[in-house]
Amino acid sequence: LSAIAFRAKINPDDIYYEGIRNISKLDIEYARELGYTVKLLALARNTGTDLDIRVHPALIPKRHILANIGGVYNGILVRGGDFGDLTFSGLGAGALPAGSMIVSDIVEIIKNYDNYHNRYNFFKKKKIRDFSQTYSPYCLRIRVKDRPGVLAEIAGIFARKKVSFLSVIQKGEAGEVADIVFLTHQAKEGNVQESLKEVARLECVVKICNAIRVVEI
Repeated sequence: LSAIAFRAKINPDDIYYEGIRNISKLDIEYARELGYTVKLLALARNTGTDLDIRVHPALIPKRHILANIGGVYNGILVRGGDFGDLTFSGLGAGALPAGSMIVSDIVEIIKNYDNYHNRYNFFKKKKIRDFSQTYSPYCLRIRVKDRPGVLAEIAGIFARKKVSFLSVIQKGEAGEVADIVFLTHQAKEGNVQESLKEVARLECVVKICNAIRVVEI
């Protein structure tokens, strides 16, 4: 889809991807409390100088139409400068729907092989942005020892990496450990990952539970 949309020659090996294996029930519940839904998204943007293409779980606003597409249905949002947003939805998951789409694609390629080959020759090689240079807000869930000063230690590390917080919520009853949920402003991917590595080394941190990007579509 990215190749067709941007008329670009794209190497799939250059695309960052991440699955849903680390998404837990708690992540889904906390996202819902914050007004979001967790979805596995494939994102493709033309920035003007390069292409920002990636696949990963993301929090999207519960009110958005894509948040309400589920089950065996998939959704595609196309955003254009002149026509605004167009959303398409249809069967795409499960054995029969997926199999039907694959067979349809194979038949289409066989019938129009020469046209596809000639069209692709006009596509240009375009740079895919290094994932560490992309920007996203984040929802971070960090399990810590429940004692004074922990939040200040964590916040200090993020501040030095130019990652600021939009909101902070402590979850769980008072006790030995607690989960702190941070919602950040937009930040550079590389800075967030460097911050998380430093935070994980703090004595007061039990575990980095998850770090999920937020997409405000």
